[in-house]
Amino acid sequence: FTLWTVAALAAFLPPTVEGHGTGAHYGIIKLGGCMKAKPSKSIGDLSLTNLSDSVVQASISPTKLKDGDEATVKFEYASEFSPTTSNWIGYYCSDDLPSKPDTEYIDYRYVSDEEVKSSGGTFTNAIKSARSEACEFRFFSSSYDKIGTSTPVTVTDAKTKVQHLHLALTSNNDEMRVSWTSAKNDAPEVLLSTSEDMASAVSFSGDCHTYKQKDMCEEPATSEAAFVDPGWLCSAVVKNLEPDTEYFYQATSDGVNLSEPTSFLSAPPTDDPDYAFSFLVYGDMGTWSGDNGEASIATAAISTAHVLNDGVRRIDHFGDISYARGTSSTWDVWFDLIEPYASKVPYMITIGNHEYDHIDGVDPSGDNFRPSWFNGGTDSGGECSVPMYNRFRMPENKNSNAIYWYTFNYANVATIMLSSEHNITQGSDQYNFLEESLAAIDRSVTPWVIVELHRPMYNNEDYASDYEVSRNLQIEFEDLIVKYDVDIVLAGHYHSYLRSKRIYKDSANDEKGIYHFTIGSAGAALDGADLYPKDWVETYTLEFGIGKISVMNSTHMKWEFIENKENDDMGGVTDETWIVKR
Repeated sequence: FTLWTVAALAAFLPPTVEGHGTGAHYGIIKLGGCMKAKPSKSIGDLSLTNLSDSVVQASISPTKLKDGDEATVKFEYASEFSPTTSNWIGYYCSDDLPSKPDTEYIDYRYVSDEEVKSSGGTFTNAIKSARSEACEFRFFSSSYDKIGTSTPVTVTDAKTKVQHLHLALTSNNDEMRVSWTSAKNDAPEVLLSTSEDMASAVSFSGDCHTYKQKDMCEEPATSEAAFVDPGWLCSAVVKNLEPDTEYFYQATSDGVNLSEPTSFLSAPPTDDPDYAFSFLVYGDMGTWSGDNGEASIATAAISTAHVLNDGVRRIDHFGDISYARGTSSTWDVWFDLIEPYASKVPYMITIGNHEYDHIDGVDPSGDNFRPSWFNGGTDSGGECSVPMYNRFRMPENKNSNAIYWYTFNYANVATIMLSSEHNITQGSDQYNFLEESLAAIDRSVTPWVIVELHRPMYNNEDYASDYEVSRNLQIEFEDLIVKYDVDIVLAGHYHSYLRSKRIYKDSANDEKGIYHFTIGSAGAALDGADLYPKDWVETYTLEFGIGKISVMNSTHMKWEFIENKENDDMGGVTDETWIVKR
């Protein structure tokens, strides 16, 4: 799922990263996946030595393969060189490797203790090409003092592979959006059939676009060293679908090279208030592995199992998506992680601080809201939502705003996605959208209403600046969602799991209150804060996991928290409850 295998990941130096809000409170990422923390000194402070660039002899086998295939790398230090664990290995891909600067690596790791003792080693690595035709490993003593380069490997399908397939609902119940990434933009289209052999397939034309580093707002996202070309980001909407019907599809960007056939189940009818289905919910995933049971990888594996084996119909991910934070290759890694299940069911998202928050520059939303009580800084690493805005397309509604706020109905559940990073004060565009959307719901056929956003309105972790944001969210729109009897508010941001009693005005209130659940436990390192004493806390735990909602009918909904730290089949349900209409 990541560029490095688990064995290779074991040698990563833990980079320090900032937590949510402005405070760095979740500490150290023990195995950083594709986090692009500098191995030693900054780019502007390269140490120069007279070390030979042939101190390390390294080879890759095979020398030709397809993107995602595994290669074996063997390397050996010269006898006169004494390796240390400050030596590191960089991973590079380019159509012109000799011209690729050492600072522009895709990933890296430090040399392990065992490799130091053996003056070399052998490791197996999945070759992810970032749509480049050749890849290699470079070896460094410290900083950017290069002491060796492996033989290159040729990636034969780098320019033709269709990758990162993911689905999304549109505003029309008889449609599905198919999105993908490709090195080409010649003739994007999706072929659709009700037969697995793709007989009598119907073609739906699409479009592609991309983005550049100059489109983003701040360093490091705008730097050459952090930027990897995202390729062409393509999508097509397939139409006239019958409800609850299995469709097979293939995507192509050139009319010749097709993705492997896969299938999805179209959306259910929206006129049955007692329709039963289930879906998964979570926030704060990223691409990390190795920490407490490979949490991000486990989230993907368990989600895939529930989609394939338990009939889960969609995924809702409320912010802090890939944690790229300016390192654009991380988006490739994250999409590889979710493709096995995001290509089968709609993957619905909303924005988080680590995709959006910035100080300088103009972002696609047109609204960089920074009141005195808001603690957003430069948490996006300068991305200012540009990668996420270009990689996802969500339903369009009256007064919606792209990926930032929108609504959709799925069977008997209305879901309103909000941005906690934007203005939602009374009278703002987002507040008015929320009010209009709530007022438009026909509860006789759509009895369930869920609001999702990244930052929670209620959480009891003792982070003062985040608590202040939550308090102001309560002030601005709690009365509005209570007025319209919203059933649940789902959020992440805090890297923990919290299930509340019904809450109103910061007190348990079963008569008037709303459930507020935090599921920010899908991969990012868990929190470790003290807790404010609150009478509305039902369950709080510091464990990795995801939420599952099973709608039974118009009056009963089952909630489950599925721990994923063991990465074991379907995960383990460690908390559950029934949500019953008042």
